Amino acid sequence: MVELRIKRVEGLADWWVNPRAASDYFPNWMKELRKAARTSNTLNMSDCLPAIECMIQGIIVEFPCDMTFEYVGIAGKSGKMIKCDHIGYPIIGGHEAKQYKNSEFENYHVIKIGLPWVFTVPKGYSCLFTQPFNRNGHRNAFCLSGAVRSDTYYNMINIPLAICLEDEEDSISFKKGDPLVQIIPFLRETKLRLKYETADRDRLTEVIEQIKTNRKFYKDQVKTNS
Repeated sequence: MVELRIKRVEGLADWWVNPRAASDYFPNWMKELRKAARTSNTLNMSDCLPAIECMIQGIIVEFPCDMTFEYVGIAGKSGKMIKCDHIGYPIIGGHEAKQYKNSEFENYHVIKIGLPWVFTVPKGYSCLFTQPFNRNGHRNAFCLSGAVRSDTYYNMINIPLAICLEDEEDSISFKKGDPLVQIIPFLRETKLRLKYETADRDRLTEVIEQIKTNRKFYKDQVKTNS
């Protein structure tokens, strides 16, 4: 177990609820799939343990209030301009498009959302800040990912939120309580050694045959080794 300390900056956005375990934000659509799987013999995403396990790692920071972003037009060299119906913190600015030129999201607006906490972890650990796994809310927006050395960097973190609004009057809305960013502490490895080997065909065949007779093979294996 790793201890993740969440230290609120007093007097800054005291109205923003504290982050909670990612498992508290398990989406309703996945719960409905789980119900369907129990009443039928058909596999669905709720049977995919790797998909579920990544969704419940770490903590989730939610949107602190309703926010709607709207594309309002072109402003000379600045290009596309957007506005938000929420004024002030936690929106603390944005990145100029030239800062991410030729990226896969170069046509997006990237705004910065400040978090009113300092996150600390034990020595040797970092925190991954990323778009909540397997969740985007049907929106053309996502958090850019970053790994912060939170064992030494004692400061608040800004979340870059990339938003795609293509035409004038296009808008995108987020509701208070929607997942904003997932934060996962991990043991930092600064060196990686790659070792290429030939797979054990007998062992691989054995696993494949067991999966054919037990569709819960992976889950059973996880339970046995936990």
